Amino acid sequence: MNLNDYDLIIINSSGGKDSLVTIWEVNRLAKEQNFDSTKIIVSHQDLGKMEWKGTKELVKAQADLFGYDVYYSKRRDKNGYEETLLEYIERRKMFPSNKQRYCTSDFKRGPGARVLTKLCKLLNPSRVLYVFGFRSEESPARSKREILKKNTKLSTKKREVFDWLPVHDWNATKVWNTIKNNDLPYHFAYDLGMPRLSCVFCIFSPFEALVTAGRHNLELLDKYVLVEEKIGHRFREDFSIKEVKKAIESGCIVEKIKDWIM
Repeated sequence: MNLNDYDLIIINSSGGKDSLVTIWEVNRLAKEQNFDSTKIIVSHQDLGKMEWKGTKELVKAQADLFGYDVYYSKRRDKNGYEETLLEYIERRKMFPSNKQRYCTSDFKRGPGARVLTKLCKLLNPSRVLYVFGFRSEESPARSKREILKKNTKLSTKKREVFDWLPVHDWNATKVWNTIKNNDLPYHFAYDLGMPRLSCVFCIFSPFEALVTAGRHNLELLDKYVLVEEKIGHRFREDFSIKEVKKAIESGCIVEKIKDWIM
């Protein structure tokens, strides 16, 4: 990848391990190719209380380590209100699912696209590299993604936008070796056994992960239980979020959490 073929680089970051090594890899290439680092921006789609505590601050610390500016974005309703994911779930009266992944489209892709549009209006680049930390071993769907592909939805007559996956072929061992060998700051949730840093209560995560997440986010768990009861729709088809709370109260022991497909 020749970074100097682009006028602006936007790295999407969740604050998780894959986003972190993506920033590291882009920075490595930028130094190697003498690319202007002021043209590299980190974009974080802030999920507020629905994401692990300290995530927003960690994204800033990770970007600061490499000298990159951070732009934050949140989902807004038609009146401009910054609606949380749980409020949105309550209004829609249903939790996200594999077929209805509005948690991704409305709370990540949409706000992230607004950041890109805002920066393009401000900087007027003709070619933009839009960077993601997706890895092939994460899921069958992500394994089929092209490493570099034109984003036709975000491209216009004035600009071309290309999605790029610089760590697509990295495995988890390489990710963690890079983090540990370079003393990069990562989220404490990983030390609790969580294999991913997504929403605290991700609808794709296994029961054991939700128990661990709930044990360390009891107040938020109670809010999810209340919403589940109010709308009459289960958190998952195979189990309710209330069952997660009951497991915690009964002293459920989690030995190891399996990774999950996004």
